Amino acid sequence: MILSLQIALKFHRGANNNILISLVSLIAIISITIGIAISIIALSAINGFKYELSHRILAIVPHVEIESVSESFIDWSEVSKCICQMPEIICVTPYINFSGVVEFNNKWHVVYVKSIDLMKNVDKNILSYFIEKDFSWKYFYENTEQIILGKGISDALGIKVGDWITILIAHNFRIDNKLLSSKKIRLQVAGILNLSSQLDYNIAIMSLLDIQHLYDKKSDITGIAIKINDIFSANKIVHKIEKIINRQVYVRSWMDTYGYIYRDIQMVRVIVYLSMILMMSISCFNVIATLILSIKDKNYDIALICALGGQNILIRRIFFWYGLIIYIISGVIGTGLGVFVSFNLTSLITICNDFLGSKILSQGIYFINFLPVKLNGWDVLSVLGITLLLGIVTSWYTVLKTEKFDLYKMLK
Repeated sequence: MILSLQIALKFHRGANNNILISLVSLIAIISITIGIAISIIALSAINGFKYELSHRILAIVPHVEIESVSESFIDWSEVSKCICQMPEIICVTPYINFSGVVEFNNKWHVVYVKSIDLMKNVDKNILSYFIEKDFSWKYFYENTEQIILGKGISDALGIKVGDWITILIAHNFRIDNKLLSSKKIRLQVAGILNLSSQLDYNIAIMSLLDIQHLYDKKSDITGIAIKINDIFSANKIVHKIEKIINRQVYVRSWMDTYGYIYRDIQMVRVIVYLSMILMMSISCFNVIATLILSIKDKNYDIALICALGGQNILIRRIFFWYGLIIYIISGVIGTGLGVFVSFNLTSLITICNDFLGSKILSQGIYFINFLPVKLNGWDVLSVLGITLLLGIVTSWYTVLKTEKFDLYKMLK
């Protein structure tokens, strides 16, 4: 072990005899530890929100959508063939979406019905993670007059699996320039979709073939839903598709509807890093004060080292390690505390919800109603790296600014 580090460790053990130095050093360790732990917890929560956005919300929402400018989109198969040649595309699915009003036991609720192509296993595999246990795909066929409702709608109207509901939909938007034409359809609830998000309160799912029969559209569709490999490059994919397709169509990505959530997440991440650096910078003053007090307190020990032939550079290295040890101790404790709380944060929030009798995260404010956590090793390493970098700069700058150690003055 380095001689300067050995002496610094002995100085740390002997600092307990000086109450003032011990107190200032303890305050520095606590403040840095809290800053590291809070930074790791906050970044884990941000990663959790980003993960839930990509794997929960965007599991239902198409990454890219293509819709025809006119009312009909009959040549959609030719468009699909052109798009499928792009390497970034996972799958292409036609869809017909419509809005309506659900009626059950004299209760009403607005619903947005999305279609699913049961021939596509990709959609079925994704949805199977979010549909409650009493559902099986083998009972969900075309031409069976069935629908899957969001959990928010089913809870609001008291609907259970197997119940028959009525949906009021627009049949024709204009007939001879007269009023809107509508009709009622009866459907059986085949399953409950639980995304634990805002979508639960307005979404429902039907078979694409059933909706085509409902609107008498055998080959026509509303648009094309596209899944891509990298969801955060959706806008680039949109520009590529617009260049490939030589037709008048609307091309939009999920960034147009849910992009604000992603931008907010990225902005909060930057704020967390800036806050962490600010907290660490403030804590540096405690370390500087500890180093200055320790240098004055260890004058006799420094004189002995100089008398034995120690150079000024050795003394500076000793107190450089003395300050850096504070950051290392804080880093180890803060990282352990932050990782432990991050792994148990969701359960802690659940306990707080039960104790308070209300949810901390509400669907009216956040896009999900729970606090997700996803610990990222790179975030932990970056927090530790920034902490140690500040420790190195602070400790070395402080000892450089101290006067040269004069043996004559210390022994006088």
